[in-house]
Amino acid sequence: MASKPMIVEKSSFVRGVWTVGSVSDGATFADPEGVRRFEGCDVVEYRVDCWPDEVERAVEVMEAAAVPALVTVRVGAEGGRNGLTTARREALYRRLLPVAALVDIEIACLGEFAGVVAEAKERGVLVVGSSHDFERTPTREELVGRIGVACAAGADIVKFAAVAGKTADVAVLASLLEEPGHPPLSVMGMGGLGRVSRLLLAQLGSVLNYGYIDNATVSGQWSASRLRKIIGEIRAAG
Repeated sequence: MASKPMIVEKSSFVRGVWTVGSVSDGATFADPEGVRRFEGCDVVEYRVDCWPDEVERAVEVMEAAAVPALVTVRVGAEGGRNGLTTARREALYRRLLPVAALVDIEIACLGEFAGVVAEAKERGVLVVGSSHDFERTPTREELVGRIGVACAAGADIVKFAAVAGKTADVAVLASLLEEPGHPPLSVMGMGGLGRVSRLLLAQLGSVLNYGYIDNATVSGQWSASRLRKIIGEIRAAG
């Protein structure tokens, strides 16, 4: 029987600035030192698509961890691994929802996973609607359109990760956070300006700011503990 997951109070959580540490290596769960690194971030992202056969061990860790769990089963078209079918992804989501505080589903997949979204809502699990572009930064108009689609499908937080190769790309991402009345957003760059963009966008109010606990999954990532430290230092100085 799964224990009750760590509760994330929505109204305060979506107004904060939090560091997420991603676990992409299933071997981390068997390493006490690796699990201790979870304490260096505010939320742990469990990248289930990277280690689908380690789910039961992950459940044990989630139940015991003092850090909220964000469950992600990424689709192949947006960086997912192991070629998981839609049915397998749905089964993995449903297995882990009882021990999750947040769940990440791509905006393009929210319709087909409407049942997972509904179950998440029933359990009080926050839904992150995400979109990833590994070739470019979409236009502001494209991103605003995706925000509308995500919110209409039940997302509590909308996440964008896009390759940022020039200053104009970062400006597009930043403009989303400067728009009055925007929903809770998690926005970050990848690639050449990835690291710089993550610091800037955190200062502008990006809710979830991603680093890694074991291995970087994209270029432009910080380790989660270092990212959290630097974000904290900049915010304190400001």
